[in-house]
Amino acid sequence: MASFGGRLFGPNLDGAGVAAFGQWRQERLVVQTDAQEWVAAEHSTISATGFNATQLSVAWSEPQGVYHFFVDAGPARKTFSDGMPPGLAAHVGAANRAARSVERRFKLWWAVLAGIALAPIVALVLLAWRADDVLNWVIAQVPHEIEAKLGDLVVAQTRAHMRVIESGPAVDAVKRIGERLTAGSRHNYRWLVADKSEVNAFAAPGGVVVVYSGLLQATDRPEEAAGVIAHEVAHAELRHGLRGMVKSLGVRAAASLVLGDWSGAALQQAMASLLEMKFSREAEVQADAEGLRRLVAARIDPSGMASFMDKLAAKDKDAAPPEWLSTHPASNDRADNLRSAAAALAGPWNALPIDWAAVKGGLPATVTSK
Repeated sequence: MASFGGRLFGPNLDGAGVAAFGQWRQERLVVQTDAQEWVAAEHSTISATGFNATQLSVAWSEPQGVYHFFVDAGPARKTFSDGMPPGLAAHVGAANRAARSVERRFKLWWAVLAGIALAPIVALVLLAWRADDVLNWVIAQVPHEIEAKLGDLVVAQTRAHMRVIESGPAVDAVKRIGERLTAGSRHNYRWLVADKSEVNAFAAPGGVVVVYSGLLQATDRPEEAAGVIAHEVAHAELRHGLRGMVKSLGVRAAASLVLGDWSGAALQQAMASLLEMKFSREAEVQADAEGLRRLVAARIDPSGMASFMDKLAAKDKDAAPPEWLSTHPASNDRADNLRSAAAALAGPWNALPIDWAAVKGGLPATVTSK
């Protein structure tokens, strides 16, 4: 007759239980220790117990108290189940189902714990493998309303660091050109002309375009200024400034933007970097293409963009590159590409009704830098 090992707990026994063996005799469980033998009651209770519910517990009552015989896991449990009377099979079946349920939960928790432990590694792998997709997703979560607030901060910062020309022919011309280029935009554009001698212009998130008076002085016709403005508008519409902020400063700045938290140090650092942000060559090519598209849509002669780039390229050969080229890196063939693209676009073009001599003549006689 097969025996199965276990441990017996009950009245007058050691608190830690005593080693025992069980057997099925005439459909009754008999438990033996070195000192005594017990016959379990006919209607004993059988349940799953122990860590991960791998043991079986048989409980019965005696006049002196309740006894518990814990059948060991593994072979002992199998021998117990194989010799069990048919009338108790339902009890063991319930215990087995409970054990399987606990085992599934343990596997699930182990999977969760493994996932938590591996999450940083998986995140790093995903960031390395799909960095652009992750970055695009983060940028897409930033509402345009938050981006507009960034633009407000840039306007305030621009006014704090340089003198802004508040009115006059130059301000009117930049606004007039800009509005033709941004019809239907989701941004509420702010057009600023800064009294700065550098040949420069920049765009900031949320629809802010700042044009230096030095750049306007360097142009010969309004179409050249329109080419620069179109390029900067393209940066704003393609959210290149926002992308640069998130990419350079990481998750903290992105979280600040998504949550609208303007107090974080990361965001303050991001704001400081906007005025000097350099775009990648890919971003510059995208801005050229989108700028040309907007010029065509506004029926403004796109050759002005190429001719102004020719001027800057010529100055770059003779001396230090103009400021606009330091923040908008140019390849050797960029002007040629712009000129070829502009020549392939069909007109007719509507001349900008702006007295450009009056625009340049209305700028401060002495252009200053702060």
